[in-house]
Amino acid sequence: MKSMIGEPRVVEAGRGAAWWGTGWRLFTSNFWTWIGIMIIYIIITVLISQVPYVGDVGHWLLTPVFMGGLMLGCAAIERNEPLRVAHLFEGFQGVHFVPLMIIGAVNIALALGIGALAVAGVMGGMKLADVARMGAIGDPFEAFLGSARAMTGTGLLTMLLILVIAAVFAMLNWFAPALVALRGATAFEAMKLSFMSSLRNWAPFLVYGAIGIAIVVAAFLLFGGLALLLGAGALLGSSNNGWGAVIGLVVLFVVLAMIAALLVWPVVFGTTYAGYKDTLGVADDEIGNPAYQ
Repeated sequence: MKSMIGEPRVVEAGRGAAWWGTGWRLFTSNFWTWIGIMIIYIIITVLISQVPYVGDVGHWLLTPVFMGGLMLGCAAIERNEPLRVAHLFEGFQGVHFVPLMIIGAVNIALALGIGALAVAGVMGGMKLADVARMGAIGDPFEAFLGSARAMTGTGLLTMLLILVIAAVFAMLNWFAPALVALRGATAFEAMKLSFMSSLRNWAPFLVYGAIGIAIVVAAFLLFGGLALLLGAGALLGSSNNGWGAVIGLVVLFVVLAMIAALLVWPVVFGTTYAGYKDTLGVADDEIGNPAYQ
């Protein structure tokens, strides 16, 4: 295993914005390869999700493996090497395959715990009589308002706890695949270092998250407006088939959203690599797949 740093570095808040710049550079330097990788990845995840009973489990288990391969691809770009579609599958090769799978298994356990806590919080935070009255309400919106009024302080506290756990979940995972694939860390060591780095670098992550939210909102407005613009003619000219026009407009919006995902997700992967390199990366002339060394 290559040398691991003992403690994550703490960087200035502005580095959160710089991560987006690095992600964009990594994406544009191999634009069409990234698009091809994303299309293949989406197809694979859809096929896995269709497997009865085990599809969701397989998706959770394999996601860190794919992410590890993409981190290797980002490192290759940094070494002025070409990104290859094969990088998507490099996480399945060598000694780090099992640690990446263990990360997925831990994620499954955490997700089940969060789900159980959510159900317990919602059901336990509501009075039985209020639940019974909600069942008799015909208006869904009124039922929603009734559920909000029925929530007790315990229920609200439970929901807040769920949000905290979800944040911890993200912090444990953000840099973990990169640490396993690039530094040969064990699954638990990688998740620990990922959490420590995310916690200590809360300021750059705050900037990073604010920019990410702005990008999502801008993309939604842009593609939503484009869908309305392109579908306006259909809506105005289909007075006899109004529902068909509305359905067509929704389909158009979904297609545009998928196109946006193809463009945004590779940048996000690049930002993850940039954050790892800033806070956890070790200077090394040859950062590669430990399976080949």
